[in-house]
Amino acid sequence: MYNILVVDDEPLAQVGIKSMLQRFFAGETQEIRVAANGKEALSILEEQPADIVIADIKMPVMDGLELLQESRRRFGDLPVFIMLTAYEDFEMARLALKEQAIDYIVKIELNRQALESALTKAFTAVDQIRKNRSGSDVPVSSSRQNFQQQFLLRLFNRQISDREAAVRRARELGISLDYDRYIVAFGEIQPTVPGSQSGVSDDYLTLYTSCINMTLEIIRRTVYAQSISIDISHLALLFSFTSARSVADTLSEIESALSTAHDMIHNYFSASINFGIGTAVNDCMNIPDSFDESRKACAQADDLQPVLRYSRLAESNRNAGKDRLIKDVQDYIDSHIADKLTLSEVAEQFGLSASYFSVLFKQQTGVGFSDYVTTQRIEKAKQLLLSGDVKIYEAAEALGFESAFYFSKVFKKKEGCSPKEFIQSKTES
Repeated sequence: MYNILVVDDEPLAQVGIKSMLQRFFAGETQEIRVAANGKEALSILEEQPADIVIADIKMPVMDGLELLQESRRRFGDLPVFIMLTAYEDFEMARLALKEQAIDYIVKIELNRQALESALTKAFTAVDQIRKNRSGSDVPVSSSRQNFQQQFLLRLFNRQISDREAAVRRARELGISLDYDRYIVAFGEIQPTVPGSQSGVSDDYLTLYTSCINMTLEIIRRTVYAQSISIDISHLALLFSFTSARSVADTLSEIESALSTAHDMIHNYFSASINFGIGTAVNDCMNIPDSFDESRKACAQADDLQPVLRYSRLAESNRNAGKDRLIKDVQDYIDSHIADKLTLSEVAEQFGLSASYFSVLFKQQTGVGFSDYVTTQRIEKAKQLLLSGDVKIYEAAEALGFESAFYFSKVFKKKEGCSPKEFIQSKTES
């Protein structure tokens, strides 16, 4: 498997080349990223190495030839380069070959056959370089990625407790834990075609890889992220940034990018992917907290809300808890409607301060506590009065009113008529 970086200042060229790679070379490619110029490509290569770079020779800011030369200076013989050129830039293509580019393709002649020919040369060159570097047939980049994945999985699962050792080991593996802000997102992939996940088939592995690649391509336009394969249906994304970036803005950007990834994966691959986003933490040893939160949020994500932040889930749970509390209070009032119900006594019954309970009750019901109790008593009184077996003074007494006179006064204020007039209007109709 090979990591490929496509560098071209034309967005349509980026999309076209990447689509060809995904469609025709999915079995050979692990991750495909894009950059708009040589300078942007170098930044990407600094963060995560690539095996092959497919670069346009003529670009603004830094052209492909300058990128090739600077890459050789910084990174040595990997990545290998395939250059894209126009007929009029043929002399630059020759210079690129002298700088040890593996091949070039005239852009107007770019098709599957031309790309396959160049990639075959590139794959062979990368394999040889890996072998020379490691002294064996084990691909260096593949081994490094495996170790990175294992390290991050151990970190996520709280199997690393020594901070200094964690930072040191991360540096050895090319992972930076020197940031002061981290956010984890957790994704779950499901094919939308029934029966398409029968065992771990090559098609499903291709789908999984494609989903990860597309998600990373979209995300990395916003903030640096590293993907971690949890299992064949789940992945995690570790976002690392500094306090110079607003956490709120970064969360919004991540949420927007993951929503875009969800939509594009559904459209391109007929698959569904939901994401949960944990809260930001400011120390690498707290990354497991964000990971746990992201998993909980993902478990609650659905078709209506495919990308869910844990903070919003927690807020929703708090609101649901308040709803349940007020429902319990209402049930208590209904079952004690004949008692002398005061706000402070009911608040104490539920372990709340009177001031907090008063505000919460009105927020959740839209009416004050006393108004609610009075309304419920009058509604119950109407039922008793219409039964025909209860006199007005008996209803007043049964519902905790201090006197029949006071009951009649309250009843008239609420209903616009006295209890006697109410009974008459109902019996006459």
